[in-house]
Amino acid sequence: MSGSNVEETSEQTRGRETEPTARGKGRKDKSHDTLANMEARLAKVGLAMADTREGPVPHEEFMSFQGKVMSMFASVESRMEALATRMEARDQEILQELAIYKAAVSAQVMATQEASRVEVPKPQGFSGKRDAKELDNFLWHMERYFEAIALTDEAAKVRTATLYLTDTTTLWWRRRFADMEKDIFTIETWEDFKREIKRQFYPEDVAYLARKNMRRLKHTGSIRNYVKEFSSLMLEIPNMTEEELLFNFIDNLQGWAEQELRRRGVQDLATAMAVVESLTDYRRGDSSKIESLEDSHAMGGGDEVPRDHNAPKNGSGKTPNVREGKSKAERKEFMPKIKCFLCDGPHWARDCPKRKALSAMIEERE
Repeated sequence: MSGSNVEETSEQTRGRETEPTARGKGRKDKSHDTLANMEARLAKVGLAMADTREGPVPHEEFMSFQGKVMSMFASVESRMEALATRMEARDQEILQELAIYKAAVSAQVMATQEASRVEVPKPQGFSGKRDAKELDNFLWHMERYFEAIALTDEAAKVRTATLYLTDTTTLWWRRRFADMEKDIFTIETWEDFKREIKRQFYPEDVAYLARKNMRRLKHTGSIRNYVKEFSSLMLEIPNMTEEELLFNFIDNLQGWAEQELRRRGVQDLATAMAVVESLTDYRRGDSSKIESLEDSHAMGGGDEVPRDHNAPKNGSGKTPNVREGKSKAERKEFMPKIKCFLCDGPHWARDCPKRKALSAMIEERE
């Protein structure tokens, strides 16, 4: 039908064609293409109708096809659910990690704020004296200062420490700094700085000389001086064990002090020093206070001491036995002045708050 219409139209216009133009030709070609496409589509529809007329699709094939489609849909749905579960779990992990990071940052900020509020004493400078104890004390105090002000950056530690170098060490650092600017030498961390300053100012054979001095050290004067000297030597010997230190400390004491420590079964150096300090105060006492007590008794402040009329008078070089016995009794009753040899505080060394630090240094050296 469409074909006849086309033919009639062509016959009607055949006798009155005008001069063709480019625009009219373009429209004609476009109409021709549209008609060709329509004919092709109608042909496909006709074939489909013919197949339909041949008979319906078997029920078994339809059900099989439907089952395949449903199984594919179920598989896709299960995969989507699994993906959603994994995404939700991952979101929870991210939220937990974010909470941890927030807490860590908040704690660090709070610690920094608290540290900034505390007035931290400035460490003393180091002048370059070739003394192992003085250099070790300078480095140790600088590290405690870094902890107090919450300074963790390595480069900042080095810059801060150089501000406390004086005299000879200032000249040394100026030379090192010039080498660093020329890329001849580098100090990037606090450990690098400690290594270089020890290489320049730390005395040679410190540990060897300290061992020799410790072997020669004897308890000849006051135990306080003995303990102080032993502690200084001990810090200069980094590889000496706790057992060796305890043996040398006890072995160099006087006999009565060594016997008392062995009787008490002391097993560590810190306890041994504390016990020796208490023994020192008990043995030494305070002679000036004892004499004042004797004078007060003689003036009537206490019970009258019976005198032996046959005994020599004052000035003869001897004191009566009764008076000597009285003095010993008063000396036992006298309470000596308490003073810690570690920090010079009014307490025993066993109660000193720095005792734990001493034990920690001993364990760290081992």
